[in-house]
Parts: sequence; C-alpha cells; structure tokens
Amino acid sequence: MSTESIQPDIEPRTLRAVTESMECVEVAHALFEVTAESGRVYTVDLQGPVCQCQDFQYREEVTECKHIRRVRIEVRQVDLVALEDKIECAASVFHESADQLNSRAKELSERAAELDDVVNCLREVAE
Repeated sequence: MSTESIQPDIEPRTLRAVTESMECVEVAHALFEVTAESGRVYTVDLQGPVCQCQDFQYREEVTECKHIRRVRIEVRQVDLVALEDKIECAASVFHESADQLNSRAKELSERAAELDDVVNCLREVAE
C-alpha cells in the first residue's frame, strides 16, 4: 500500500466521508471492511482502489466513493490539516454565498412589495 498523500477534492463524497459515522477495519494488507452509517458492510481494496458499494460499482465517473475516501483518511493517506483547511475555506465561501443570496432575496422581496403597491394604485385608477 502506498504511503503517498492523496488530497481529495472537497465535494459531496468527501464531505460524507468526513462527517458520516463509519467504522474501518483492516482485514488484510490494504483490504478493509467499512461499516457504513446505514449498517451495511463494504469491502474496500486500497490497491485498486475498489469498493463494493453501488456508487463505485455502477457510476463510471466515480473513481473514489466515500468509503474509499474514509479509509484513506483513517490510514493517514490524506493530509488532514490540508483537508480541514479546504473544508473551512469551502464553508466560508458557502456562508458568503448564502449571505449574498439572502441579501438579494430581501431586495427582491422589497421590490415585489413596491410593485404590488403600483398594481394596487393602477387598479384604483382603473375603477
């Protein structure tokens, strides 16, 4: 098994690998049983890497599922400090975007209220 550090992108599978409850047990060299939050047990072979889960088996674009990523984290193939920094940076961007969206929603709500007033005035004039 390689000891080189692998840094996964911050995307949903990585976030689930970090946040979901999973138990990883090495059953042979580079071969792990991962008990997922659902209770299902998957075999992960880091030499492939390969996992038995449906996400990995049936989606050609998936090179590493959350189970593989979690095992990599557990065996320290992932630079945890760098991963934490990336997650914090991503969270900061999401919070900034959320604040901007909330501000824009407030502006649009105020504009909608103004337009309702105009419509009501036009109705009064039309009557």
